[in-house]
Amino acid sequence: MKIQLSSIVIAAAMLAVVLPPIPAAAQSAKARADMNGPIPRLSNGKPDFSGNWTRPFTGDITLTFTNPDGTSNKGEPNPLPFTEWGQAQWDNYDPPRNGDYAGSCMPFGWIRSFSPHPMQILQNNEHIAFLFEQSTMYQFVNTEGLPHRQGWAPTWFGDSRGRWDGDTLVIDVVNLNGFSKLATIGQPMSDQAHLTMTFRRPDMGHLEFKWVLEDPKTYTKPITNERVLVFTPNVELMEYSCMEGNMGALLTGAITPWVEPTDSATNQVYPAPKQWAAYDQNRSQKLTGVIREINYRGRYGTMKIEVAGRTSDVVLAPPVRMDFRGLTIEVLKPGVTVTMDGYPSRQARDEFRATTITVNGRTTDLR
Repeated sequence: MKIQLSSIVIAAAMLAVVLPPIPAAAQSAKARADMNGPIPRLSNGKPDFSGNWTRPFTGDITLTFTNPDGTSNKGEPNPLPFTEWGQAQWDNYDPPRNGDYAGSCMPFGWIRSFSPHPMQILQNNEHIAFLFEQSTMYQFVNTEGLPHRQGWAPTWFGDSRGRWDGDTLVIDVVNLNGFSKLATIGQPMSDQAHLTMTFRRPDMGHLEFKWVLEDPKTYTKPITNERVLVFTPNVELMEYSCMEGNMGALLTGAITPWVEPTDSATNQVYPAPKQWAAYDQNRSQKLTGVIREINYRGRYGTMKIEVAGRTSDVVLAPPVRMDFRGLTIEVLKPGVTVTMDGYPSRQARDEFRATTITVNGRTTDLR
């Protein structure tokens, strides 16, 4: 499958998810299945996860939702517990300026690979293989409880070893290179990450997937995510030649080429007076007023709102993050009435750092 990505990789990925998987000819004579029936098992008695699984597109791991097809996501609440280094990586993520590894056809890494295109699982008594349509990627994991490999170089998917806990498959992942993101919106991880994924099939038609990430360089505590995948035996994988579709755009600069980032704790978006530590987070305030000025195309957004004849300066999120969450320049414009939740500056009078913006009854988290 050829996919032509725009320079804003995030928007392209969101477009892909609104298109449902294309049903193909049945993969086998067993394509029809009782979704509430008993789970198939391998010859060793363990659950067999083989088949095509529709996943919930989770472009932002802080979201919680259930789709009409039965797929669902239970996200980690915002704000994520970033360390100073993690906050800098989160703020610095800007695909139009710096490129995104997905747009340069690099491996997606474990968690981001679970969205949005189809995924096939093949399994036997000793191994499980995850076949991702995205970029025709795959991961082949031993499930016999073998120890992690020694002396291997860090990789995008890391070193993955599986073991069984009753009917639950546990996959333990270490030795990650730290370049991949947890979701399309860009939530980061580092080379110190330790990922634990569990898979459980309660019935024929559903697969429960949970992951826990321990990454002390990026997060002050472990973060977790739970999803439900739905068995779709009438869907088949297509060839996905990423570079075939993106080569021209990379050469012309329509897509910014991605290069290996430097490991720096420096926040390249917010100067120190605009970072969270410069605001009193013990004094959350709510302001409702009219936008008088808006700056949406800098490293971070700003606006001036008039509240009862008094003007306040409001510092917003990076535009790429607001765009992803639907708070676009067409929504935030002069003359629009908004409600802002945020923190007052410790240094500048009538300045706030917004945590949420509500427009026309819709609230968007900026953190």
